Amino acid sequence: MLQDVLHLFLPHYCCGCSTLLLQQEDLLCVSCRTFLPFTDQHCHTPNEALNKFYGKVKINHASCMLYYTKEGIVSRLLHQLKYNNQPKISYTLGRMYAELLAETAHLDTVDYLIPVPMHKRKQRQRGYNQVDGFADALAYYFGIPVNRTLLTKITHTPSQTTKTFQERIKTKITTFYLGDSSSFIGKHLLLLDDILTTGSTLETCAKLLLQIPGCKVSILCLAYTK
Repeated sequence: MLQDVLHLFLPHYCCGCSTLLLQQEDLLCVSCRTFLPFTDQHCHTPNEALNKFYGKVKINHASCMLYYTKEGIVSRLLHQLKYNNQPKISYTLGRMYAELLAETAHLDTVDYLIPVPMHKRKQRQRGYNQVDGFADALAYYFGIPVNRTLLTKITHTPSQTTKTFQERIKTKITTFYLGDSSSFIGKHLLLLDDILTTGSTLETCAKLLLQIPGCKVSILCLAYTK
């Protein structure tokens, strides 16, 4: 009864198409969920995501859940996540991905989840790291601990949202710092990010992590830019 009243006076709208959600719907309406553009990359090795890093850095496994296209449903979801104070989107999409990944063995040997960090200034402005919900969902589903201190972003860069693919490639690589890694020797670390475009940020982070003796690195992202 209370939920009915709350839904009446505080209606929720679909983050994909802005239609009014039914009481049993969460974040996305049934129609938008039906048409989510899944990549199925987790079912294939090699795949498009892993190929991004071929010849650049040794990655154990890489995959992304959804295809990202400009003006598409995934673009609208990530915009809501980053700029409209909707951190729940990250957790909900992470939970969806966890259910798909449970059908594979990719996370069986993972020791820690490592969300790509934001610069502290940008995180203060936004109020959260958009990758944290994704990490928390995987941690809850698979029982893998999240570490948010091993990597630190020490260079603040402006948003890449309005830049073209070519402009992003030319952007100076963001600087990250590797903290005390003595507890991570020989571990399998899973890097997490919201979207894979050029792969330069993840490549930089992976190269730092691979400086740890015996370390292996895999990558998961919520979206992949076609």
